Amino acid sequence: MKNQFKNNITKLNTPFTRQRELEQSSEQAYRYQVHMRRAKVILAIFIVLFLILAIQIIGTKRELGKVNHNIAKANVTLTNKKATNTKLKKQVKKMHNPSYLQELVREKYNYAKDGETIYNFVK
Repeated sequence: MKNQFKNNITKLNTPFTRQRELEQSSEQAYRYQVHMRRAKVILAIFIVLFLILAIQIIGTKRELGKVNHNIAKANVTLTNKKATNTKLKKQVKKMHNPSYLQELVREKYNYAKDGETIYNFVK
């Protein structure tokens, strides 16, 4: 069955056909070289572009990390400042109360009214 489809055409082995085959094979080899050179150039361009973009992305990620760290620090500082501000506002509010102000002056500076005697006990 294999022999049934066998091709009965044979090539001529003349100098013209040999030269023609040689030219075709050299043309094919040249085309292959050109295609491979182009493929290498395109691949090199893509690699360079990929590296440039990768470096940009890495740098951006690093800067983003620094900014996020600075934001976290600023939030902690802001929270502390808000707490301090709240304490100071409460203290200012208390300072407007005359009885608290008298108590503070007596306690802190050992101030006494006329006719009062202050006793300090040593522990």
